[in-house]
Parts: sequence; structure tokens; C-alpha cells
Amino acid sequence: MLGLRHVLFVSAAAILLCLLPGASAQAADDACRTGQLKSARITASVRFTHQGEDYSKAEGRLKIKVPKSWNHAPDLLLNEDTERYRTAMRCLLRQPGDLYPYRDTEGRTSAPAVTVEKEWVTVDQRTVTWVVSRGTREFGPWKITVGARLWKLELVRPPALDGSWWQEVAVDLGGRAARSVSSTPTTGTTTELTWNREKPGGAPPEIRLSLQPPAAKALAARWSDYPWYLLDAFAWLPLPLLFSVLLLDVARRTRRAPAGLPRADAETRTVDNLIAVGWLTFVVGVVELFDGPLLGHFTEQSTALFWAEEQRIPVHFGLSVLTGLMLCVFGRPGRAAVGLVIAATGYVSVVMCYPEWLGLPTRLLPDWQTFPDEASRLQEPQALAAFAGACACVVLIWLVGAVASLLRLWRAADVSVAGPSWGRFPHTVLVALVVVSAVVSAASMWTAENLWKHQSWLSRRNADEDYGLWHVSTFFRELRWFPADWLDWFYGGYLWWWVPSLAIMAVLRARAGAASAAPAALPLPADLYGLKGFLVVCVMPVFGWYAGIPLPLTTILGFWLALTGLLSFGTRRAVLYQQLATGHRLHEVVEEVDRRDRLRAARRHRELHAQLRRLEQGQQEEDRSKLERELDRLHRLPHPSPPPGLPRTWIRLPPSIGPVDLALAWGPQATSWGNALRAARFTALLSVPAVAIMMWADYLRGTRWEDKFLERFGFAEIVMATLTLELMWVGAGFALGALWRVLPGRRGPSRAFGLALVYTAPVFVQTVSGWIVGQPIGTWPLNLSLTLLVLTLTGVAMDIDTFRGERRYWPTRAGLLLSLYQWRMASVQVAFLVGQVVALVTIWQQLKGNDPMIFIERSPSEGGRGAGSDAP
Repeated sequence: MLGLRHVLFVSAAAILLCLLPGASAQAADDACRTGQLKSARITASVRFTHQGEDYSKAEGRLKIKVPKSWNHAPDLLLNEDTERYRTAMRCLLRQPGDLYPYRDTEGRTSAPAVTVEKEWVTVDQRTVTWVVSRGTREFGPWKITVGARLWKLELVRPPALDGSWWQEVAVDLGGRAARSVSSTPTTGTTTELTWNREKPGGAPPEIRLSLQPPAAKALAARWSDYPWYLLDAFAWLPLPLLFSVLLLDVARRTRRAPAGLPRADAETRTVDNLIAVGWLTFVVGVVELFDGPLLGHFTEQSTALFWAEEQRIPVHFGLSVLTGLMLCVFGRPGRAAVGLVIAATGYVSVVMCYPEWLGLPTRLLPDWQTFPDEASRLQEPQALAAFAGACACVVLIWLVGAVASLLRLWRAADVSVAGPSWGRFPHTVLVALVVVSAVVSAASMWTAENLWKHQSWLSRRNADEDYGLWHVSTFFRELRWFPADWLDWFYGGYLWWWVPSLAIMAVLRARAGAASAAPAALPLPADLYGLKGFLVVCVMPVFGWYAGIPLPLTTILGFWLALTGLLSFGTRRAVLYQQLATGHRLHEVVEEVDRRDRLRAARRHRELHAQLRRLEQGQQEEDRSKLERELDRLHRLPHPSPPPGLPRTWIRLPPSIGPVDLALAWGPQATSWGNALRAARFTALLSVPAVAIMMWADYLRGTRWEDKFLERFGFAEIVMATLTLELMWVGAGFALGALWRVLPGRRGPSRAFGLALVYTAPVFVQTVSGWIVGQPIGTWPLNLSLTLLVLTLTGVAMDIDTFRGERRYWPTRAGLLLSLYQWRMASVQVAFLVGQVVALVTIWQQLKGNDPMIFIERSPSEGGRGAGSDAP
């Protein structure tokens, strides 16, 4: 009887222990062999960085030395994909009993480093997080709770290490004193605190503290929350509004001042296209800015049943398709393209309205815990394939609309009669767009899976039957934002300025072709205004963003004022604006028909100067007065209004202008449009190495290449960013050539320097304002140096091309260049180029030694989309 009572007592005690809240955790700790970890030695640290970052950054480090006698120690050396490795790491880094660990706020550049010593196995984990929004952020053993003004930091020890020896815990608050600290640190200062334990044993430190970050960083973290993200969209609204007004104003000015009379049909069509693009840019821009914030607002407020959370994805699909169709309607693609677009629209409509027909869950926002049957549909391959097909259709509609729009804009400048030719769409291009659409969609699925693995790397794969539902549901929660992200990325990042830039260029092209038989020497006022608009849309490098608040008008104003000041200065200092004794300007006297005489005079001028130098050095015997008289004859032009009866009257050039200066000021081509195209071709070739350098600095340096495997449009971003950099620099070269005759300076490098200063103006505004709020300068010094170098080399190439008829007389182009610039001037230009190269090398060395720690996290604008774990 006593034995039976003893058995019942032990059984009841075991049942009660299992029912206790900590029973499962205790079991998990036993599975981790917690007793064997009491001798483990641990150091932990966290360091905040506020200055020089867009958002406050916290870098954590956890170093654990476990004895080799620990049962799981050998497993730490296994491949990361093995379950034994993940089990061992869960014991050391997380809650061992949590089979669904998922962190989308923890960034890691690599897996924890594992090293083996004589008696120890060391695990060294480095993590990082950016405080981009309010809420809780966990990384490593640290947890940050972000409030409106105060942030709370807490050390969350893994349960298996509670009895271990925490030798040192260090906290660097980034120059900010804590508002409260618990427990009292062992050593340190007001901003750098350290907790030490000299001997093992005893309770580990309980560390909790609060800090007040800089106001700019606290404000930046707030703008991704409701309702602040609505204000963010409204703050960006002046940008599409201003661009639309600018395009319409360019169209108005060119319509009032036609290049020729009667107005050419091509000019009329291109101006009409520019007006349409102005309105189209504004409408699509508003949709792109407000689709996410407004739908998030309706979801938060529950103001309309149709805007409920489960309807957001179909609505995003619909908005993406409608905006893409607007481009297709404007572009007027061919019949084959139209048929394909209609089919793609129909398929997306089925996914939006009747997803169950294609095996997708009725709710495109599946909750695997509440609706497991709905979520289980996603485990079928055809379901995800059907959704990927809808994403590919969205991409195809947009690509067809974008290409058709660009083709229409460019063709309008050279098609004599409007008609079916506008609807031509090359079939090879159409096939290529279909392939690209499929690749982009498939790559998005692949990167979404990579991102899920990155954020749930310690999860126990196939832990139970719910694991598959959790996996596919979490994976789909990331993938389902594709239509909204595509609109933001493709239009908000690229197409919004590609189409307006080409629309303005098409107008300038049509006006150049419609000019009279004797085109003006200088760009007309309407063309100059169009070029200013082109520079703002295509070339201006940066828009203002300070402490999370977009203020694009600041940098646009700085760029516009700098450009206006440069052109105003050019009216006083440009060669062709210099005044003759008769009161005429040089551009009123010089004509293209006199080009050959000007080049001949410039060549003879250089020869005579060379003879004078040799005469001064005693290397030649010549009558100096004869040479000087011939030089005097070269420094004159036919009188613009000769007296009656004296048709061959001459007038001297201004004192500071010589025949070489006059020839170089005209440029290598007959018209400003010709100079623009010539300079654009030179820039396209010269900028290729510069593009490669910038791509390395911005996208491939350090860990940035690995990040592309986790970003939705990571690899497409590399392609598009490369194309963007090339187009921006080609646009700058085009503007340099178009403004060649009105820019101040007598040589190509000096003209390029003025335009490079204009390019620098918005960067200067951004840098100064960013410095006030503690933002980084990034790779802008490298970008500015490369821009100056590319434009300088383009200016040199234009000068050489002006005298291309003399190339056969010179063994190298360098010899011709030295002859053009003269030895004294050439030394200045060479020193200028050498200085630029030295600056580039210095910046390059700094970047090579400053590889950033980058990690993947959803952008702040997506903070209201519910990204995160829905694990139990």
C-alpha cells in the first residue's frame, strides 16, 4: 500500500511539473544540456551610432566560449543546413523551445564565426539593426523598444546560458547619456557602460536602460508609423506636381515660339506628347505615392469594408494594372503587343477576383492559424506558380507600356505624317519583354525564399505538420506585395524621369529639324528653357530627404538657381557673347559658312605663335614684324555693316579673343543640336569606366553584393542602376554640347567645370542639410569627382573634334591637343586632370577601407504592411 501511494505521489508531481508554465522551456534546456554550459564564458556588447547614419544603428556582438565537453559542441562545426547545427545554435542564441524563430529586424552579414581551441569552441555572432520604425526590435541577445521619444534597451539572455559566466557586458550609447540604468554598471562613463564579473558563479547581470536619441533620429523612426506615413506621401507630392508644371510650361513656351514658320508637324506632335506626358506623370505619380499609405489608412481606420486588409492585394494588383494600361494607351503598341496586354490583364483580373479558380486561397492574405485550409492551398506548386504568373503579367503590361511610350516619343520627331507607324512594335522586343517579365517574377520568388531562410535560419525544419503551413504562409506574406513594390520600384525609381526626359529631348530634336536654312548660332530662348527643364528632370542628382522628412524643393531650388546663374554668367563671359567695337555680339557676326576660314585662321594663328616662340629662343631667323602683322590680320572679321562703298571693311576681334578661341567656341558641329549629339556620344564612351566604379561603390562593395540575393529586385536593380548612371551622364554630356556656345570659358574643360558646379549645387544643399541632422554623405564625393572628370574629358574630346580635319597632320591626338591649348594652357589643363585623378584615387582608397555592414529589411514605407512572423 505504501508503494502504491509513493507511485501515485510521484505521478501527480510529474503531471503538475508538466503543467507549469516553464515546463516546456525546462525540457528544452535539458535537451541543451544546460548543466554542461555553466562553465561557458560569455562577453556581449552593443554599440549605437547616431551621427553619419540615416537612422540610428545598433551593432551587437555576442561571443560564447563553450567547453568541448558540451554534447552539442561538435555540432557547431557542421554545415548551416544541418538540423544538429541549428539545434546547437538555438541553445546558445535563442529560446531553445521556440521551433519557429523568425526575426526580420536582425541583420547578419554572415553566420556566426566558429573557432576551435584546445579546450573551447568559440561562437562569435555579430548582428545589427537600424531603428527605422517604432516598436520592438530584437537582434542577438538585445531588445530595443522604440517609443515616441525614449528608447529602452534590454539584455535578453538565452535561457540555456543563464547559469554561465557572463564575464563582460558593454553598452556604448553613441555619445548619449542614459535616462535610466538598471543594474548599476561596474565601470564606464555616462555614455559607455560596462558590467564585469571577475569570477564565475552568482546571478548574471540584469541590464535595462533607456536613452533619448537625437531628435532627428527619433523623428526619422516615427515616419513609418500611422498616420505619419500619410504625411510622408503628401510631402513627396510637390515633386510630381512641380515636374508636371515644368513640362507643361516647357510645352507652352515652345508652342508660343515655333522654330520655323509654318510650324512643322513634328514639332506640333512632340509638343502635344509633352503635354500628355506632363499630365500622365502627375497622375501615375500620385497613384504611386498614395496607393500604400491610403490603403493602410483605410485598413487602420476600417472606414470601408472594401478596403479591409484582405482586399489590399487585389487593389494593389488593380492599381498596378491600370497605371500600366495608361502607359499602353499613350504608347499605342502594335496589334501583337495589344493582344498580349489584353491577355495579361485578363489573367490578373482572374487572380484578383477569383483566385480559387487557379488554386490560390480565397483570401490572398492567408492566416495559417485561423484558416489552415486556405493556407494549405499555397503548398501546392501550381498555386504559387499562378501567383507568379500574375506578377509576370503586371511586369509585362508595364514594360510594354514603357517601351511603347518611349518609342512614340522618339518617333514623333521624325515621322512626317501621324499614322499606323506609331503603332509599330518590334516582335523581337516583345519576345524579350516576355522573357524579362518571367525572369523578374521568378527572381522575386527566389529572393523571397532566400529572405525567409535568412530571417528564420534557426527554425527547426519539418518540426511538425504546422511547419509547412508557417513556412509557405510567411513566404507568401512577403511575396504578395510584389504589385505594390513593382510600382514603387520601376516607376518611382526610374520611369518617372525617363519618359519626361525623352519627351523634352524629342521636342528639341523636332525644333532642330524644323529650323530654317540658316539656323541661329545660339539656342533660342524656348530651347534654353527646355534644356533647363531637361537638366532638372534627367541630370539633377539628388532630392532632399532630412530626418525622414522629404523636402525635394530645397535641392531643386538650389539646382535651378545654380543653372540660371551659370547661364546668366555665360551671357557676359561666353566667347560668342563678347562685344565688337561696333556694338555687335560675336554670335551675330559669325556664321557656319565661315567655318573653313575660321579653322584655317586658327591653324595659321598657332603656327605663327610657334614661330615666334622659336624666334625668341634663337632657333629660327625671321622678320618678327612680318609675323606680327600677319597675326594682326588673323585677329579680325568682316565688318557686320560696312560703310557704303567699302564692302571689304574689317573689324578687330575683342582683345581677349583669338582665332583659336572663336573656333573652339563654335564647336565641332554646325548647330547646337549637332554639338549636343556629338557630346552625348563622347560621354557615352567616356562614362563607362566611371559607371563601373560607381556600381562597385554603391552595389557591389563589401556585403552589398550578398544583399542582392535577398532583395526582391536586387539583380534587376543592378541592371537598372547601371543604365540610370549611364543615362544621367549621357544627359549631362548632351546638355554640355547643347549649351556649348553659351557656357563661360574658352576651352572645353572650363565649360565642363561650370556645368559640373551646377551638378554639385543640389548635392551641396543635401550635404549641408544632412550634416545638420547627422546624415551620411555616402558616395557623393566619388560621384562628383567622376562627374567632373567625365565632363572634363568630354570637353577635351569636343575641342579635339573641332579640329578633326588636322588629325592627319599629327601622329597622336595628344599632339593636336597640346597645339590647340598652347604649352602654357596645356600645363594648366594637365594639372587640372591630374588633380581630379588624385582626388579619385584618394576617395577610392577610403571606400576600399570602409566596407559597410548592410542587411535586408523592408523599407520604412512598408512598415504598416504587417511584415513579420505569424508563428505561434
